[in-house]
Amino acid sequence: MNFDPQKFFIGLMDFFSILLPGAVLTYLLMGEVGPVVLGDRYTQLAGAQAWAAFLFASYLFGHLVFLLGSWLDEFYGWARGYTLNVQIRRLALRGKLMPWPLRLGLWAVFRTESDHAVRRAEQIKKHLLSPLQADRAVNTFQWSKVWLNVESQPSLQAVQRLEADSKFFRSFVVVLAAVLITWPWHHPGSPLLAFGTAGLLLLALWRYMEQRWKATNQAYWSVLALVARQGQLNFSAPDPQPQGSPTHAGGVVMRGHGTRTRFLLVEANDDPSQWVLPKGHIESTENSVETAVREVHEETGVWARISGELRDVSYSDRGSLITVRIYGMQAVGHGRRRDRHRRHRWLLLPQALTLASHIETRELLQAAAQQSSRRDRV
Repeated sequence: MNFDPQKFFIGLMDFFSILLPGAVLTYLLMGEVGPVVLGDRYTQLAGAQAWAAFLFASYLFGHLVFLLGSWLDEFYGWARGYTLNVQIRRLALRGKLMPWPLRLGLWAVFRTESDHAVRRAEQIKKHLLSPLQADRAVNTFQWSKVWLNVESQPSLQAVQRLEADSKFFRSFVVVLAAVLITWPWHHPGSPLLAFGTAGLLLLALWRYMEQRWKATNQAYWSVLALVARQGQLNFSAPDPQPQGSPTHAGGVVMRGHGTRTRFLLVEANDDPSQWVLPKGHIESTENSVETAVREVHEETGVWARISGELRDVSYSDRGSLITVRIYGMQAVGHGRRRDRHRRHRWLLLPQALTLASHIETRELLQAAAQQSSRRDRV
C-alpha cells in the first residue's frame, strides 16, 4: 500500500475540522453540560474514563459544529453572488451601489473576480450533459470535481486540499461564535478579550471564504486547462454585432450640482498628454450600459450610475471603425481602480473644456452639462 502525503494531509484536515473544534467546545462547556448529562457520575470521572468521555464528547460536538458550519456555505453563496461583475450590473441596471462596508468585505475576499471561469465551466458542463438532459442535475463546482476525478486526480487533490482547509476554518467560525455568545457567563469582566474573540471570528470567516473561493476557482481553472489541452470541444464564436452597433462605451461622469458640478477626465491610454473620457471595449457578456460603468470604475475607481444617454461617437483606429456610445453618468462612490498608471482629474466645466484634447470630448461635456441642468430644473 503506497503512502500518499497529499491524501493524508486532506484526511488530516478533515479530521481536525471535526475533532479539534469539538474538543475546544467540549472544554468550554463541560462545566455546564457535564453535570446535566452525567449527573453525579461526572464528578467521579478520572483517568481513562475522563479521557474517553472527553474524546466522545469532542467527536459528538465536532459533528454538530460541522453541521452548523455547513450553513455558512449559504452565506458564502450569497456573498459569491455579488462579485465585481454583479456589482457593476446592479449599478448599471438599477442605479444602486452597495454600501461601502459590504463592498470592502467582498473585495477583501473576491478581489476583482468577475466570474469568467465559472461561466465558461458552466458552458462546458451544459455542452457535455445536455445530450443526457442532465445539465441541471448537479451544480458546476460538484460537477467539476467529479469530472476531475475521472480526468486528473492530481488536479482534484489540489481542489480538495483547499476545500479541506476551508472546512477547518468554517468549523472554527462556529466555535468562536459559541465562545462569543457564552462569554458574559464565563468572563463577565473581560470586554477586551471579547473584542479579541470577535476579531478572531472575523479573521476565521475571512479565511474560510477565501479558501473556499480558491477551491472553487481551482476546480474551474483545472477543467478549462484540461479541456484546452485535449481540444475536444469546439464553441462557436459569438454572433457579429450588426453594422453600426457600438463597439465601445463610456461616459461623461459628473459630481455635484449647478455651477459646482465637476467633470471627470482621464489620461489617454497610449498618450498621457491627452485627456479623454473614460471608455472601453464592450465585452461579449455585457451590454453598453454595463461596459460604461465597468470602464469608468476600472480606469478611475469611481462608481457611477447612468443618468442618461448622450450620443454615439465614431472614428477610425488602425483601419477599424470604432463606435463609442457615451452616457451621462453621476458619481455615487469610490473604490479601488484596476488601471493605477493613468491619472484622472475632477474639473469644473470651463477647466474641463480647456483640458479636453478632442473636439468630440468638449461637445460631449457641454451636452452632459446641459442634460444635467435640465434634470436639476425638473
